[in-house]
Amino acid sequence: MSTPIIVIGAGIGGLTAAALLAEKGHNVRVLEKSSKLGGRTASIKFKNHILDNGFHIMPFYKKSAIFSVLKKLKIESKLKLAKVDDIAFHSENEFHKYPKGMLDLLNLSLLPLKSRIKLLKLLLPLAFTSIEKTESWDNVSLTSITSDLDSDTNAFFEAICMLAFADTADHISLGEFARTIIRANPFKGGTSEFAYPANGGYDSISHVLYDYLHSKNCEIKTRQSIKKIIIENSKVTGVVVRVLSGDDELIRTKCVIVSYPAYNALNELFDKNIIEEGFLQKINKLNKTTSVVEVHFALKSKIDSRQVIFPVGDQYTTKGIFFISNITPSVSPPGEHLIIAGTPVPSEDTDNPQEIKEIVNKMKEEISSIYPTFNSELIWERPMAWKLVESVVKEPGKVWKSKMPHNIPGIEGLFFVGDSTISYGIGTDSAAHSSILCAPKIESYLRS
Repeated sequence: MSTPIIVIGAGIGGLTAAALLAEKGHNVRVLEKSSKLGGRTASIKFKNHILDNGFHIMPFYKKSAIFSVLKKLKIESKLKLAKVDDIAFHSENEFHKYPKGMLDLLNLSLLPLKSRIKLLKLLLPLAFTSIEKTESWDNVSLTSITSDLDSDTNAFFEAICMLAFADTADHISLGEFARTIIRANPFKGGTSEFAYPANGGYDSISHVLYDYLHSKNCEIKTRQSIKKIIIENSKVTGVVVRVLSGDDELIRTKCVIVSYPAYNALNELFDKNIIEEGFLQKINKLNKTTSVVEVHFALKSKIDSRQVIFPVGDQYTTKGIFFISNITPSVSPPGEHLIIAGTPVPSEDTDNPQEIKEIVNKMKEEISSIYPTFNSELIWERPMAWKLVESVVKEPGKVWKSKMPHNIPGIEGLFFVGDSTISYGIGTDSAAHSSILCAPKIESYLRS
């Protein structure tokens, strides 16, 4: 192809897709509407601390989809990672060690022995089933197997769901939960380890991919807002870039990869009647959001040596406390420490400043009840309230192969990647997995 492959969006999905194609020698151009790389994993510097756009973690460590892409590109050594393995529950003024594997469940002090055995009987069959079998459970809620458990065991499930999905059990598909258990099973080649960039900032992943693309002479441009994807005779022929000063720019291409939520792209980037109405309605049903309130806190001293704490029980608004500077000191200046606490909320709460303030105050009270020195050590706080687009990767009926396909039948040269497209896992891992699945389809099209 003499014209470049255009990748719209420089999030994890777009960058991994671009890198996999560049590795094959293709001419790739990445266009990003914002001023930064990383999409929802963008990081900022605030009062000399590195703050992520929410709390991000690499699940399954070296078995993750992201690591698999980096390994295929032979650049995995470029991303230095710190393990996140000192995780605990907090319940009734006690800390309980997080189980790293199935057998650890027998020693889980959070639950009575009888409950541990029942939990093991429930999870073991899931851990040894097949990925194919889990597809039959994609329309089923996780609560279908947890509803008859005792309250303590249900609270344990909620804590697991916060770590793995950043959401509550009633919002999670049994199929996606089972795939997570399988991928964590060491007897099936999995791992339950987690990781975070050792130099701080989850967008380190994006920068490693950017450096690789740059080494392959690929062009990556920010502040490039796409106005339209041109389809002529059912084939991609170009994209129109919105230029603030002067005429819009037309870039001719025979291949476009869209790497932001497909339900947004289908409604924004095409002339009317290009996308069949029935298909559009089906994809629009995926447009559901998860909303959270998260707060970064800077402290004068280390109030815990652990890395992650999950308060367990309905009395807690706070669902997770993440000690980022305990994972890697690189995120904070000398003598200061960084934590982030979060909780899922109804979407309307993110537009209500008073509600956000009340939630933040509750979280501060709860952290103070666990760590009495918290208030005296607090330097500053930075609340965030936002609507995410991760629901499509975990909700019953909207996961795995029920998501947006990688291409639309009848339109040549148009592809979609990202966590809203066919893939499993959540967040960045899902986005990278979608690129792994989609890249061979793009290659086949380019060869033809």
